Amino acid sequence: MEHNQLVLNFGEFSLEAELFDSPIAEKFVKHLPCTVSLEKWGGELYGSIGVDLGEDSPVPGIPAGGIAYTNNGNYLCIFFGQAPAWPVEYIGKIKGDTWKVLLEKQTADLVEIYSSSL
Repeated sequence: MEHNQLVLNFGEFSLEAELFDSPIAEKFVKHLPCTVSLEKWGGELYGSIGVDLGEDSPVPGIPAGGIAYTNNGNYLCIFFGQAPAWPVEYIGKIKGDTWKVLLEKQTADLVEIYSSSL
């Protein structure tokens, strides 16, 4: 299966990302496009997608630029320096080091996520 290419549209800027070939990532793609209201916690943005995608193989650490999901709250998480509060599913990553723009932006409270693999 080809990696799913995503766009994370934060309104004033967008980031390109790709999802890994994993069961949770495949389930996530079926719910796109989606808009997520975000909360910020240190170097992490997270918000509920409103759907339980289950659990497959959660890991305790996600690198900066990583995209994760947890069924503990049905949260989609975007990491840019924060360690997860608990093990999460590592489902994708923001391309290159463009995630660093998240360090500069203080008002990323909504993200629209859609596939660019058309």
